[in-house]
Amino acid sequence: MRQPGRGDAAHRRRPIDCFDMATKQNRVVFSRYPAVACVLSLPDLRCLSVLQILQLADSALPVGSMAHSLGLEALVFDEDIEPGVQSCPASLELYLEDSLSESLLFDAVLCREAHTRALRDAPGVLNDDDTVFDLNQSASALRVARESRDASLTLGRRFAALAAALHPGPALSRLAGLPELHHSVAFGFTLGTLAIDPELTVSAFLHQAVLNMISAAQRLLPLGQIQASRIAWDLKPAILDAVNQSRSLSFSTVCSFAHLPDLASMRHSCLATRLFIS
Repeated sequence: MRQPGRGDAAHRRRPIDCFDMATKQNRVVFSRYPAVACVLSLPDLRCLSVLQILQLADSALPVGSMAHSLGLEALVFDEDIEPGVQSCPASLELYLEDSLSESLLFDAVLCREAHTRALRDAPGVLNDDDTVFDLNQSASALRVARESRDASLTLGRRFAALAAALHPGPALSRLAGLPELHHSVAFGFTLGTLAIDPELTVSAFLHQAVLNMISAAQRLLPLGQIQASRIAWDLKPAILDAVNQSRSLSFSTVCSFAHLPDLASMRHSCLATRLFIS
């Protein structure tokens, strides 16, 4: 049997149009993997969606989330979250529950709305920069602390750039080129472009946000791995409750009053010693 030659279609390198963060321009790169045409069954498509979510919602995704505590470091310094070995797990879990009902709930609404707009537009096309402009404006307006606002914008840009490289296409390339892009908006629009279920999308976003804060707490508090895992496990009903609330809330009327993390983010830059950027 003849082996495929270098000129065969199966061995041609696949051109990819992606956004280059260094030059702030679109450029064409070539994948070392050949383009293989295949037709996936419905169960395979569902499995593919789950695998994509597992990767994009992984706390180890290289977007820099491990460098941000979003005010948690200042709360620990001020002992608003109790630092004792016995008391810190309950105190942290209570804080995360409150976050899921305020700031993270607002992010969930933005994530869901961005997902809806991605599905509403032509498949694979971000029609214009105004598609998610108002979402990003609202996110910036309601994140009053500069550090947490900059953290959300940085994570959003890095997430979109990575997504554009993983799933090349005009929609994600244009999304990565937006001058203002928050993490919740980028996450929702990207998974909407991938046609992933909106409930799974919002659940995954909230779950990774909670895991990131628990991971930050492990570096700030005497919190063991089993305790951290227990907190993440016990918070899943609260995450689902936030997902359900986000379904009934309108983007045009939703608001957030999270004075404790906002004030902590404002104080964070004045700490004498810091482990995190925010």
